[in-house]
Amino acid sequence: MKLVHDPIHGYIELNEFAIKLVDTPEFQRLRRITQLGFAFLAYPSARHTRFEHSLGTFHLAREIRRYNPEIEEEAVYAALLHDIGHYPFSHTLEGLFPRHEENTVWLIKHGEIREAIEENYSASKLIKFLKHPVVSGDIDSDRMDYLVRDAYYTGAAYGVVDLERLVRNLIFREGMLVVGEKGIMAAQNLLLARAMMYPTVYFHHTAKIAEAMLRKAVELEGISLEDIRLMDEVDLISRLRNSERPEVRELVRAIDNRKLYKRVFCSNSELSPETVEHIRRALEEEFAHLALVDYPPKPKYEERNAFVLVGGELNRLSEVSPLVKSLVELKNVYWRWCVYARKDVKENVERALKKLL
Repeated sequence: MKLVHDPIHGYIELNEFAIKLVDTPEFQRLRRITQLGFAFLAYPSARHTRFEHSLGTFHLAREIRRYNPEIEEEAVYAALLHDIGHYPFSHTLEGLFPRHEENTVWLIKHGEIREAIEENYSASKLIKFLKHPVVSGDIDSDRMDYLVRDAYYTGAAYGVVDLERLVRNLIFREGMLVVGEKGIMAAQNLLLARAMMYPTVYFHHTAKIAEAMLRKAVELEGISLEDIRLMDEVDLISRLRNSERPEVRELVRAIDNRKLYKRVFCSNSELSPETVEHIRRALEEEFAHLALVDYPPKPKYEERNAFVLVGGELNRLSEVSPLVKSLVELKNVYWRWCVYARKDVKENVERALKKLL
């Protein structure tokens, strides 16, 4: 058994099997995958990684099981491994490659970690537990850890969530994690924290611009799925810095030196996929890699769908909390799609975009 000191949860205990999983190359790679992508360009201390987040998620999953012993032990180890498929800079490259959940399944099937898993469990069975409500539910150990951890490392004052009270009041019932009546306020604060983190951290324009620039560099470099699924951030940046294509080197050098593109236009009006593609192609034909369109997916706020137990009856969190209902209705206010351009062509891109719109 080992104890790992964590600034969020205190001491996290790893048993012999957990240590074997953590000591695999697939898990150790997470030390070199930043949790928040390029958020450190806006929040310098946001250098935490998927490694410590995974340990925190494991800890919370085990605590939830402590109060609900009927939960299978495999769910706790699935929580530990839920993020091993993340690409460099976390969600940044998911617009170019399959979602990281798919890569997690691939690594469990084909990586060295499979041997470690199969000392105790069937790898195929453990894969099924990646969708267990403790790991991937409306309110789960993953979400509880990253919201509090991200707030801590960015210094944002929005991650004040009573995790202990929430964990103590999560009830595993009929295959669902249900929030007990005494945990409703803590669950509400979890969603409030997430709603506040979106405009201040997750949608911060500096990080979003750097992410768009990196995606373009990876796209131009033509990196394959087979290569990217095993890379860490050191591997990726090294390859881009040494690319044979000058535009790739230019993009990554600009990120390195924080000479980022500028915002040309931002809007929260939705566009059809065809319109987005039309704008992207038109700007690319005229400006190549110097103008970028960033059309991110909208936040979902899955927490609103969590079931809460009030007076012995199950209700959705959004039905019993007027605050949660309001937050969900406001979610589109924070969402933006944007066009970015290198400073010297910004005015030309702006004129071209006006014609397109």
